[in-house]
Amino acid sequence: MARSLHVLLVYVVTHLGLIFFMYPEDIIASADEGHWVPILTGFAFHFAFLWIYMKGLSRAGGKDLTSLYLELGKVAAALLLLPVFVYFLMVNIITIRSYSEIITIVFLSNTPLWAIMLLLFLIPAWMASLGIRTIFRATFLVAAVCLPLVLFIFVSSFQNVDWRYVYPLLDKHYTFWSRISFYKSFFAYAGSFLFLGFVQPYFSYRIRTVLWTAVGILPLFLFSVYVPLLTFGESTASTFFFPYVVTLDMIQINWLMFERITVFFLMSLIIFVMLFVSLVLWQSSQIVGRFWPRAKTNWIIGGLFVVIFAGCLTVRSWNEVERLFIWNTWIRWYVLIVVPLTVYALGRRAERDAGGDRYAAGR
Repeated sequence: MARSLHVLLVYVVTHLGLIFFMYPEDIIASADEGHWVPILTGFAFHFAFLWIYMKGLSRAGGKDLTSLYLELGKVAAALLLLPVFVYFLMVNIITIRSYSEIITIVFLSNTPLWAIMLLLFLIPAWMASLGIRTIFRATFLVAAVCLPLVLFIFVSSFQNVDWRYVYPLLDKHYTFWSRISFYKSFFAYAGSFLFLGFVQPYFSYRIRTVLWTAVGILPLFLFSVYVPLLTFGESTASTFFFPYVVTLDMIQINWLMFERITVFFLMSLIIFVMLFVSLVLWQSSQIVGRFWPRAKTNWIIGGLFVVIFAGCLTVRSWNEVERLFIWNTWIRWYVLIVVPLTVYALGRRAERDAGGDRYAAGR
């Protein structure tokens, strides 16, 4: 159960690091009313393919994602894993570059951006070099300290809401299907569930507990969008860069000695993001290591560090970050749809083969 708890905490923490920054802006921009519809649509999509993904892994007999693909041969496995590997690289570039921008805006306006990116990436790279068990233990400690604080501030963010802004409840035209911002919002889902296919040799988990955990964080998706909407109204909230962060600046708690609790909230989320970056970097090194077994893990992570940091330096403005989000959309659908479906198909095949072997041994 302890190992299952570690997996659940990593699932929650990595999502928390991605929900409260860019996700509200994308969802608010995707619809003019009835924002719960695109939120629940995206979540239902994620939930369905999460179940398919884990079901395929469970039928594969505890094999990790890379081992499962390698059963098709190295060439086929390389073709199937190459988009995943590229996606991991792009996720780390986008995450480090965008969150460094946030740190510059909120905390360190006079610090060079490259220095912030270097610091934001050095610690995750060091953790990734120590292995998945170190990442999971760090996540447990961080969650024990930061999760209560994050949940307290989250509840406090309802201080200035006006529930009349919840109307109209329905979007009569469902325009979110035609807006790119809706598809950009899937960034909060795509990078945070694939680790379940990499940790099975190290940590076990139950499908049911992961699915219930996913349902448990659904209110965070909903209210990360609705708290800004209920505080400022749709027309005003849609003009903000980071709507939820702006909402936190409106909170006033007289009995606290700190004037800006936003700082503590953002620092907690940035720590969550660093754990997410280290997890994605570790997964990337696992893919490379299976195709290049003689290479040491530290050398692989060092090479990936250079490539990713160089990629971060080439992104010079926020417009280029937005462009990367759009370019990343197509490969994101591969990760969200193709990977779970292929894992499910390969898991069923492995289950049939195992059943046939048992039948032959019984004879």
